Amino acid sequence: MTSPVFQQSLIEKLAARLKEGVSDSLDLYRLFAEAITDLGLSAFQEEVMVLVSGFIDDYGLKNEAIEGIAFAFLKEVPVKARKPEGVAAGILQAASDFGLFEEVYLTQQIIAEELGTTVGTLSKYRDMVGEFVIERVDKDENAQPQDQQQYRQPYIMPEVVTEMGTDPRMTERGLWETMMRMTYADSEAEMNKILQQPNQKFMPKTDAEQAQLLCYEAFEKDGKERERLAREALELDPKSGDANLLMAEFAEHDVEKELHYLNALKTGYLTFDDSFDVLWGYVPNRPFLRALFSYSAWLMEQGRYDKAIEQLTEILDKNPLDHQGAKWLLLSAYIRAGKWEQAGDLTDSFALEDNTGIGMYFHYLSDLHTGVLKPHERSQMKQFIKKRNPHLFKLLKEGKKPSAFPRRLSLQEGNKDEAKLIYWLVYGIGEVDAFLG
Repeated sequence: MTSPVFQQSLIEKLAARLKEGVSDSLDLYRLFAEAITDLGLSAFQEEVMVLVSGFIDDYGLKNEAIEGIAFAFLKEVPVKARKPEGVAAGILQAASDFGLFEEVYLTQQIIAEELGTTVGTLSKYRDMVGEFVIERVDKDENAQPQDQQQYRQPYIMPEVVTEMGTDPRMTERGLWETMMRMTYADSEAEMNKILQQPNQKFMPKTDAEQAQLLCYEAFEKDGKERERLAREALELDPKSGDANLLMAEFAEHDVEKELHYLNALKTGYLTFDDSFDVLWGYVPNRPFLRALFSYSAWLMEQGRYDKAIEQLTEILDKNPLDHQGAKWLLLSAYIRAGKWEQAGDLTDSFALEDNTGIGMYFHYLSDLHTGVLKPHERSQMKQFIKKRNPHLFKLLKEGKKPSAFPRRLSLQEGNKDEAKLIYWLVYGIGEVDAFLG
């Protein structure tokens, strides 16, 4: 029997009762019933559990592991949230990402609407729950005897990406400001106060901090205001990774653009902290991962696929959970470089996760490349693509060259942003053009 840390006392009681001798097995089950009243959930945590359990009942989800994950997460992770709905939605989305909904498929939008929250809030807590589960799995597996560990299959459990783009996620600025306020706290009481007031504005104390704050402001703007803030940030801190990344957008010549990208990468290599289990979770690491991603996308626009493959592979080496969706660009780069075998290996490694998502289109590309499809199968494929995402089919028929990789995408099955991403990834690939011709 395995049990979370918080139920260790129950295990000890069961062991003691078994040693004493059990004539009626109901005596053992009574211990479970007694333990329920001693779980120590706060009123807020109980509300979350009620929402999760109610959702499971409404949709006929019979997987007990969902409630187990919810309970373990609430007991072991301090969550500062105003409303239980967002936390419950995040738990349920994480459970869906891990395949615990079995045959039931629900989009983020559906889960968020059912719980009365937003997709953005759902995504925030989904990430927290996902990282918690993965850390627990790693900890449990590392605790196995050495002779068992050596036979364990290596694995990658990628992030199920719903937000992509060259700009940071909407939540990053707030996380960075909270972290910076924490670095200046001089007592545990002050740190707790900061955590309870996450929306307090951070006042920079150095030029580098002011430059980073200006960069976050620039990422929220467009046009001349975005450029003005980027230039101001670069003047304050010429080594700023995000300032150089922003300035690459406004450089007129490719040589100047690449110089800004390389400056951003240079700073990233000097400041990247690899001491964390999940490197993405340490917010100051993100500008470097962002620079690698943006530079890769630009290299692909230039047709420099081998160089892009190097950068994208480095992202996945540093962040195997792939919160950025770099694997999709890597697949596209492999195909464009004619490296179909490597593309196939990568596609197969994510087959279970993305069999009905974006990965499906890459499976289709592979089938088109190998020529195994019969005419009626190609026709069926075309009709399915048209039905699944009409926005994508329209883009494919128009055939216009896409612009730079989008700054921000919110991905849902069949929506316009999914269509933009897939079109950017497959535009100009010979198999696609022949398929539509």
